[in-house]
Amino acid sequence: MARSEFAEQFADLVEQDEAYRERIQRALIPRELLLLPEAFARFQARVEERFTQVDQEIANVRAEMREGFARVDEQFAEVRAEQQRQAAEQRRQANDIAKLKGFVLELIFDRRAPAVFGRYWRRVKVVPATEICELAESIQPLTPEEEESLYRADAYVMGVRKSDGREIIGVVEVSWMVDIGDVERAQRRAEVLTKRGLLAVPIVAGGEATQTAEQAAQQGECALLINGTFKYPSAVS
Repeated sequence: MARSEFAEQFADLVEQDEAYRERIQRALIPRELLLLPEAFARFQARVEERFTQVDQEIANVRAEMREGFARVDEQFAEVRAEQQRQAAEQRRQANDIAKLKGFVLELIFDRRAPAVFGRYWRRVKVVPATEICELAESIQPLTPEEEESLYRADAYVMGVRKSDGREIIGVVEVSWMVDIGDVERAQRRAEVLTKRGLLAVPIVAGGEATQTAEQAAQQGECALLINGTFKYPSAVS
């Protein structure tokens, strides 16, 4: 039989007889290669299963992130609400302090100024800031900063000092808790007047005073009024 004829018959047999074809494959192809399609199919199934698990895990993470962001938004909303509440409370307290400050001013100066200052001054009177500014301006023009500073003082008290008969001006800062900042503001405003040859003294008044404010009063840098009574009066005497 010619080689070409044998090859053709062999090919027909392989194509037509599946059992024979499988036998030939087992004889010619290593077992490992024959198992590759099945192994690849199992591998592909595992990969697809793993991708499915990963997709689910990602979906779970996204859901948790959405829930987390929602909780954060709620917490921020609560914080903002609390900040707004605190701001409103601070404004209310500031208004209360302003009312208290006005009450203290009225009590100490408008009603009781002669009694408070009478031990050291004669002809005691509370004067408005406009009068003080006009007096200073008549001696030497005020700068805008000086005028603004004088108008910001809490009160002015004028009198004649008993010790030497000189006219004196008390520049008053009022705070429930007097601190060194109140002292320094009163001093700066008094200096605007002393630069013009007027006798002006800083006075701080309130319910309590910090240690630094008391030290300044002890050293004669200002007079300190606590609850309507001079604790350190050397600056006004």
